[in-house]
Amino acid sequence: MNRYAPELALIAGAILGVAAGGFVLFSLGEPASAIVATAVCWYPFAAYAVATSESPTAVLPPRLVTVVAGAAALIVWGGIVTQRSATIEAGVGGLLLGLCVFLPVAGYACRYGTPPARQRSGAIFVATTLVAAGLLAVGGLAATGAAAVSALLVYLAGWLFYAAYGNPTQQRRRHTLLGGMGLAAGLVVVAGLTAGPSEPLVAAALVAAFGPLFGYVLTTDRH
Repeated sequence: MNRYAPELALIAGAILGVAAGGFVLFSLGEPASAIVATAVCWYPFAAYAVATSESPTAVLPPRLVTVVAGAAALIVWGGIVTQRSATIEAGVGGLLLGLCVFLPVAGYACRYGTPPARQRSGAIFVATTLVAAGLLAVGGLAATGAAAVSALLVYLAGWLFYAAYGNPTQQRRRHTLLGGMGLAAGLVVVAGLTAGPSEPLVAAALVAAFGPLFGYVLTTDRH
């Protein structure tokens, strides 16, 4: 690592994260909350270390940290579900926090590592899109906003992975953007014509519009 001493950032973040997580665990007795607190404190320092390092994988092996983050995300999800009596709201809320723990590390691993699924990036994108749609359906049944946010994160994760390894054409990017906008408009019309609660349909419309829009902006070459 270079002269900016990113190792010190990792150590400082680890100390702060462990202190915050330990305090939460001691005061609340909730491992899931302790993991989230640790991640919130440590990730900014880790991001700085990765950005300023000449060889971040020497200190943070992509596959190893992905496995650790995945295990931590599962613990978070299971802890939230256990604390809230295994309801749909608890499951979706735990999933959202688990994604917040896992996706930053997964993004790092995809950027600096060699994901085994990189040759099937198109299939991964289709799968994540279907999962996002399923989360929106669950959100409609349970009327929970966490489902819409989780769906947005899952969709963006799949699109960014596809853009990194599948190299979609500019035409496909535009078609995806226009398709999302069209779906969003249709959902808004349906929400206006439906006699029941319209919030789930409006949330789905927002995800359909902003998911492809964010993906297009984040992966468009500005040069």
